[in-house]
Amino acid sequence: MKAWLSLLPLFLAGALAAPVELKINLRIGDQPLRFGQTYQTPQGQRYQIELLKFYISEVALVRPDGGEVKTAGLALAEFKRDGPTQGVSVMKMDVPTGQYRGIRFNVGVPRELNHLDAGTQQMPLGVNSGMYWAWNPGYIFYRLEGLALLPEGNQRWVIHMGTDAFRIPVRLQDLQTRRVQINIPPSGGAITLNLDVSKAFQPGPGGAFVDWRKQSLRQLHGLSPETSLLMSVVYYHMQSAFSLAQ
Repeated sequence: MKAWLSLLPLFLAGALAAPVELKINLRIGDQPLRFGQTYQTPQGQRYQIELLKFYISEVALVRPDGGEVKTAGLALAEFKRDGPTQGVSVMKMDVPTGQYRGIRFNVGVPRELNHLDAGTQQMPLGVNSGMYWAWNPGYIFYRLEGLALLPEGNQRWVIHMGTDAFRIPVRLQDLQTRRVQINIPPSGGAITLNLDVSKAFQPGPGGAFVDWRKQSLRQLHGLSPETSLLMSVVYYHMQSAFSLAQ
């Protein structure tokens, strides 16, 4: 379900660290995602989700003064058929107790790890992670796969986002209105995020969208000149796909 790499306890001078879990709820819009359930894109194409895997790295909690409490480590979140989609623990960390105004992280692998020899890396990296392109140096950061229910028949599709240019920054903080408040008590706790998976199918400039009727768009990755524009559209929308659960 998940794996952790080098999650080092974080201690600041004079601050008591508490255990915190990062949890994810998968959503389609404002509804819980269910594997096997049929959904519809804004363009009217029906689909099902079969697999979602993505890396989370460079996590930091944001203090009221804007400062950051960074945590070390890299996690691989994995969701697939017959598995849970709500409240899934994807990462554990130790952070100082107190009040925070948000959380920041990246979906992807840091550049310094993305270009190491995958054959020498341990999980959640390495060639056995299912997130490594054998034909391209570097990892798949966000892997989404499913089934398109087209009038001419069902077709499988994939979105494999990677390369350093497509590392997704997620910034869930509010220093002005203080609407975002994360309290970490001495006993620790959990930070739960919603991920709206359907954001990947929102249209881009000129109404461009991932049209599964076209065979070339059923294999979407950022390295192909034919699909790089649409991958940029997916990347843009994915930056707002995460939110703090209420």
